[in-house]
Amino acid sequence: MVAWRLFTTAIGPTAGGPALFESWASDADTFNAKPQWPNGSAGKILINRLGRAQPKPQWASAPALNCDAGKIEPCIGKETRRNRPVFDFIVASGLFTERGLAGAFASKISFPTDSIEVKAEWIPVAQLKLWNGVTADEAARFYHLATARIAGRDVAVALVALHVISKEVPNWTWATFEHWKNPGRCDEIGCHDAFGAVAADVTANARPDRGYASCTHTTALKEMFAKAGLADIWLNYCLKGSQTNFITNTGAAALLGNSVSETLHAGITPPRSSCMTCHAEAASDKDGKPATVRFEVGAPLAAWFTGTGSALLSQFRQADFVWAVPLCALSADGVSACVPPPP
Repeated sequence: MVAWRLFTTAIGPTAGGPALFESWASDADTFNAKPQWPNGSAGKILINRLGRAQPKPQWASAPALNCDAGKIEPCIGKETRRNRPVFDFIVASGLFTERGLAGAFASKISFPTDSIEVKAEWIPVAQLKLWNGVTADEAARFYHLATARIAGRDVAVALVALHVISKEVPNWTWATFEHWKNPGRCDEIGCHDAFGAVAADVTANARPDRGYASCTHTTALKEMFAKAGLADIWLNYCLKGSQTNFITNTGAAALLGNSVSETLHAGITPPRSSCMTCHAEAASDKDGKPATVRFEVGAPLAAWFTGTGSALLSQFRQADFVWAVPLCALSADGVSACVPPPP
């Protein structure tokens, strides 16, 4: 229920128009020499450098997405958006530059409790048919659509996945959503939704990328959507799962991974994916340089953050589960790894 409430908060009232999160601060708004909150209207989707990947579906009957068609790159693009409390904290704390991050090394970074950040995954509408059979003419019936600026031109894109995190608890809340037509939606670890789906648990297919039936939503979720003013198009999105701890009650590593964000973008299969553990690794050194993304699962280890020697001085300082801070902070020459260069 909490996951879906956060979903409706991030989407906001929609009547076929932009989602609320599209008007939140992007990496380009945040990680530049003069960060500025957007003017309130949803702008074009800005695909960042971290989102460039070429997914290669594993099912035999379908070809890989053609990233070269019309020189569209990337064929699946990721963008990160953050609400005003996250943006204001990053700016006020100077965390948008490596220099500012280095200055905060001796302090504990702790975002405000009303912080929300989303990661959205988009596919050019022209590429959908190759992926799951949805034609460009059909896209508006199934997907929330937007316009992305890719390779210097405007491209119609469809939202295929959304990851939502919030600081309502110290270790944040973690929930990942996928469009029901994503071929690998419940692969390997299944799908789990005890509030919004009539079938609370969906077993993974024996072979990946075979697709799954639509997730029939409960009356309670439909009432939540109606109260929030969400358009019916959002009923095409499903909760893949949520995460509240690093480990299960039996001590096994708790797993959560998105078939688009992790499998297609990062090459990390769900059995090797833990949102909480990965983001617990978000850290920087005394110079404001990011730690290496380890893609571990289970409880974090102190050794990931400490150096060697008798003093065991801290080598990395955690960024309160927010990877965007160490990964995107402006370098000394004013470049952010998360912001594409001007066309």
